[in-house]
Amino acid sequence: MNPHRTVFGAMAGVVVLALAPSAIAGVEDASVTPSTPSPLPTRAYATISAEEQINVGSGARSATVDWMFWDGGAQVPVPENDSLVIDTRGLAGIASVTVDDPRCEADARVFTCVNRDASQSRSVEFTLRADPGAAPGVSGTIGYTLTADHATAATAKAKVVVGTPNLVVGRVPDVTHARIGSRIDVPLRLRNTGDLATDRRIMLRWESVGGLVFDRKFSNCAYGEGDDPIEPGSQASVTCVFPVSSDSVPAGGTVELSSPLAATVGKRVLTTVTDYSVRLLEPREQPGGGSHQGTGPALTLVRAPGGGGGFEKGTEGRFTVAADNSADLAADATTRPGRRAGEWTLGIKAVNHGPASAYGIDDKAVVEVDVVLPKGVVATSTAHQEEEESPYGPCRRRGSSTKTAPFEVGHRHYVCTAPFGIAAGKSQLFELRVKSAKGHDGAKGTATVRPGPAGIPLHDPDTSNDRVTFAFGTPAAPTAAAPSGDTPAATGAGRTLIATAAGAALLGAVVLVVRRRKRTH
Repeated sequence: MNPHRTVFGAMAGVVVLALAPSAIAGVEDASVTPSTPSPLPTRAYATISAEEQINVGSGARSATVDWMFWDGGAQVPVPENDSLVIDTRGLAGIASVTVDDPRCEADARVFTCVNRDASQSRSVEFTLRADPGAAPGVSGTIGYTLTADHATAATAKAKVVVGTPNLVVGRVPDVTHARIGSRIDVPLRLRNTGDLATDRRIMLRWESVGGLVFDRKFSNCAYGEGDDPIEPGSQASVTCVFPVSSDSVPAGGTVELSSPLAATVGKRVLTTVTDYSVRLLEPREQPGGGSHQGTGPALTLVRAPGGGGGFEKGTEGRFTVAADNSADLAADATTRPGRRAGEWTLGIKAVNHGPASAYGIDDKAVVEVDVVLPKGVVATSTAHQEEEESPYGPCRRRGSSTKTAPFEVGHRHYVCTAPFGIAAGKSQLFELRVKSAKGHDGAKGTATVRPGPAGIPLHDPDTSNDRVTFAFGTPAAPTAAAPSGDTPAATGAGRTLIATAAGAALLGAVVLVVRRRKRTH
């Protein structure tokens, strides 16, 4: 631990840094008059973290209050005997509060919660219920007061409002047969199924993977791009914030965008997937989003007729844009001997010759390679690691035409998947280490690339390169492993190692890494 900083308790997102006087010792500047340093605190500072507004509907609503202490680098004594008072007298006739925590005692509408041990949790959970007959929109206040030995006191308040806005998003239709370079409109409707008009800012967010390029023309929207090093233009996001007042959505009301978002279908688009969502922001919450702010007029929410159907059940939805484009996927294979007789390494590549990039959906791969080892050869290991930066894709044991199982040693049939897609002009590498039996006669195996469980049509214009055959030689003596990318000839009585595709010998393999498509949720 840094000797000049101590934090007692835990509260996500809080970072406290202090510079000790010793950190500037030895620095001299004749033009600067030394000043007397501020005295270090003698007690820890207390901080309360809680929701600033709590909406209470017809059912029970849970809430949590947390607290922490920090010393600004003074190394003060650890606070003890934390005492948190939850004062709910301001909720008379509005809502009731119950606290089922053994540390807390109730005195009418005031609860006192005490930590007798510094190791106890600095968090209390409680439950609120609206009083019968309380009208939607009425509000009151909860007060929090924290005291402790060796610490300053702290106070905070929370506004409690009867009634709950509940926004759901409308369904956005999918787009099919979009032309490359064409422009599409992305409309959106919202419906408030709650019993209270929206009383906080509304945030709408769109996150797209696959190559849509959104216009940046609304001043209350932030536009972002993904950080994929292989193809940065494949990801895009739009985050729009609407203030309380004219953009509020009444209970039971329906609104729509004053103008649809506009996007261009990029040249690498095969099928894009766009997730969209709505959320009410906390009073002082910073929404985040993209780094490019729109420069045009503000996007607003306008009243729309009726509710009816055409809405999702919750706050999230998804639509796809399928372009009149194709991805030419091909399979390549290379083999190289291991350090011991009968041991080999099989390298398989799923190569995307374009022109479109192929991306998966969620955890479903857009491309998979069906690998069948020759008779007399079984796999002993695979190179895939469960981490984001692994250059090798995962291979699973094939169970049936529709089922796979985790990788197991000793089988001949495996299915390898490109988990995050393959950009145009790139490839995904897989590696299996195998062992041949004594009676192995050099029979051939196959690797076949095909659409994966994501179900996205590839419109592959050239199916002749979807399948590759390979064979393992039988050297008379162990051969040292060759560097990756070489396919050497065996010595002595052995035969030449070959990997053939469409009848041609492949003399090398280049490892190309396709990194994970990071989503911005």
